[in-house]
Parts: sequence; C-alpha cells; structure tokens
Amino acid sequence: MGKKPRRPPNRPPGHPHHPLTSNTGRPDQPLDRAPLATDTRSRSGPSVAHDAAGAPTVTTRPRNLIDPYQPNSARLHSVFLGGKDHYEPDQVLAENLASSTIRPAITESRRFTRRAVEYLADRHGVSQFVELGCGLPHDPNIHDIADQHSDTARTLYVDTDILTAAHGRAMLHEPPTRFFTDTDITDTDAIMRDIGGVMHMRAPFAVCVSGTAELLTDAPAVLAALTERFPVGTWLVLTHVTDEFYPEHIQAAAQTLRGVGIPYYPRGRDEITAMLAQYELLAPGLTTPHRWAPNPNPAHDDNDDDGIRRLSATAPRHRAAWDLSAYAAIGQRQP
Repeated sequence: MGKKPRRPPNRPPGHPHHPLTSNTGRPDQPLDRAPLATDTRSRSGPSVAHDAAGAPTVTTRPRNLIDPYQPNSARLHSVFLGGKDHYEPDQVLAENLASSTIRPAITESRRFTRRAVEYLADRHGVSQFVELGCGLPHDPNIHDIADQHSDTARTLYVDTDILTAAHGRAMLHEPPTRFFTDTDITDTDAIMRDIGGVMHMRAPFAVCVSGTAELLTDAPAVLAALTERFPVGTWLVLTHVTDEFYPEHIQAAAQTLRGVGIPYYPRGRDEITAMLAQYELLAPGLTTPHRWAPNPNPAHDDNDDDGIRRLSATAPRHRAAWDLSAYAAIGQRQP
C-alpha cells in the first residue's frame, strides 16, 4: 500500500494516548464536545442530550472498547479510501481483499455519495444532511460539500463505532451546525429523535446510507421503518454492494469479512429496488455508482479532451464501460 501499517497501541487505559483516553487524559471519555451538547448517559439504554435551552439534541449509548487486534468495517473502509485511521489487522485484511471487486465497489460508492450531496445541494437546494453509518472522516466529508453550497448547512453524523465517535465529536468544535450521535440506526425512535433535535423538520433533508446496509442482516426492514417516519419530500442517497456482478469475488469477500467478525450481506437488484419502493428516483434511477451522473456523456467516458481521466473527490474513477459490484440511487420520499 506504500505506507507502514499502524501497529496496535500498547498503552494502559488512562495513558494520554490510549485509544479510550480523551484529550483531557481521562479514560473512556469522548473528546470534548461542542458547548451545545451535554450528555446524560445510562447503562440501561439510550439517553438524550440537551442543548443550553434544554431542547433535545442527540442520543448517546454506552461505550464499547476499541479492539485494535480485531478488524472492523469502519477502519477497513478507512484503508480502502486512503485514510490513516486504522490498525495493522485492518491493513492486512484490506491487502487480502486488494484483488477483489469489493474494493472499487466501496470506493466508487463513496464518490457517488459525495456527488449526490453536491447534486442535491446545487440542484435542489438541500442544506440538511444525515449520514447513517458515517464511518471515519475522509476529506471531503459530507459537511465539507454541504458547507460549500450553504452558509446554514447542517449535518448529522450517526455511527456506533467508538473510534468514529471520537472523530465525530472532535468535529463538533467547528461551527455549531455539525452534530454527531452514536445511536444504533436500528433504533428508529431514537434516530428520529436525533434528527428532529437538530434538523429543521419543515425543510427538506437528505439521508445518506452508503456502506451501511450491507452490514445489517435486516437492512430492508430497518430502512422501511425509517422511511415510514421520514417526512414526505425527504431525500434518500443509497448505495449497496451486490453480488450480481463478479459474484465469485463478492461472495468470497463477504465470507472473508464474516470470518473475521464483520457481518456482510450483498443484495441483488430486486431486493434493493424493493428498499426504494416509497421513493421517486432521479434519473438514471438505480444504477451502478460510477454510472450515476446528472448529465452523462458516454462519448467522452469521463475523459477530458486529451483522454486523461478527470480525477476529483466526487468524480468516478471506474470507467463507465466496466461493471461494478454495487448499485446506487437518489430518491425522494413520496406520500
């Protein structure tokens, strides 16, 4: 990969650089949060944070410990996306999957998600975004793109991974329009409380689900429950890895992931289409991530006049003529 893998830390809890130690040196505490959020935690279930006015903001959950010797999905994605927030076991796992088509499926899905946010902000005036299963930050993040289009953009990140949570709360030191919650996305009531606590519910917002549904055994039911609670007009940005293209690669990768404790469930087009049943899809509908473009130009195949492929944080890098083991779509919630 070109860089030396990070080795697991060998430091006791309470050490200033132990994974569970905050920037104040206290073990098992999150990084300092933005002034608007004060947590109240309960070991018996979710709890609700409140802002200075006493209004609910986001839900917090009991913490799990970081296991640097066990790969996990958030850190694996960090490797795939060229990030630095991972440990040696994650690097080794990524190297084992280097020749699999799952890697371009994941990276192109991320580029599509960025492109979708850019499109919704630019073409539909959406300035509020929720990312379910946000993973570790990697520039440009959703809020980076949203902020370019609106001075009042608001972004809510949701993820249960403890390392992701530390990074997510660190971002709260920035403008008070970025929020993080470690709520379980299968807890529909808590997710809707979190969204309602920080978003303007009378204005449209977009929910991004990318690299997340594959990790859930009951993803169709989870998304259906959330969809029932989303206001009409809510946008959904969805990507999902499939085994319909290069099935041997994807099925082998899914087996490898499950073998190290990462649940992984690729789905076919029919099942993914059913997950989008209550949404009106923007053209070109459900397609592979690298082929989704508001104004596709197949004649150029994403090349410039000199035949050099355009590389940016949102542009696809996988040629349109090539298949990809993923689907993607943007849809708007209908009555």
